[in-house]
Amino acid sequence: MAVLKMLIVNIVQKQPKDVYDILLSQRFILVQDKNDWGKQWSTGVGFDLKDKELYNSYFAVIKRNKLYGGYGNYGTKEMYQRSFNREIPSILVNLKISPDEIKKNNYQITGSPNRFVDDKLMKEEYPPEFEAIYLNKKRQFTKVRITYNKEFLPTKIEWYYKGGEGIKWYTCRTYSYPFKNKSDFDKKLDEEIKTIKEIQKENEGD
Repeated sequence: MAVLKMLIVNIVQKQPKDVYDILLSQRFILVQDKNDWGKQWSTGVGFDLKDKELYNSYFAVIKRNKLYGGYGNYGTKEMYQRSFNREIPSILVNLKISPDEIKKNNYQITGSPNRFVDDKLMKEEYPPEFEAIYLNKKRQFTKVRITYNKEFLPTKIEWYYKGGEGIKWYTCRTYSYPFKNKSDFDKKLDEEIKTIKEIQKENEGD
């Protein structure tokens, strides 16, 4: 009986507690915005959430704690965290909701931005996009909507605010999961590293 109880406890402890845990378990994620839509399938920002590696197409790569490309004086850790805060915003990180709740809401969660915003990020000199729009009172930012797939992984974030086309829903980011394993993701990192080196070589010749 004691063994059975231990097995049950272990199973429960290993199960994701909320949807952000599920995202972390997925590990590999591709984030795209309006600048990437309609282009090559892998254009965007890809993350390995476990090893904290990434690629930002034609711009930067972090592999094995080494930064290729990038800008300014940012080191590897800071570059990763800034990219993470921008592409996987507090909307996803701070949302404590179970798969059952998502299913009951037809795989869409809508709420006030107050529910998701990160107070610490709002205090930064250059806050991430979500916090920046929240701070801009002229935007009339009132709602956030997250769409999930059947595996309870986020596929789209939309913001309801006053933008260039008036007050409406604007798609902020889309999320997909094209990388099957670490080898698949590493192959993409190597491709991006090669591209960055080629760009740097061309710039040196200018």
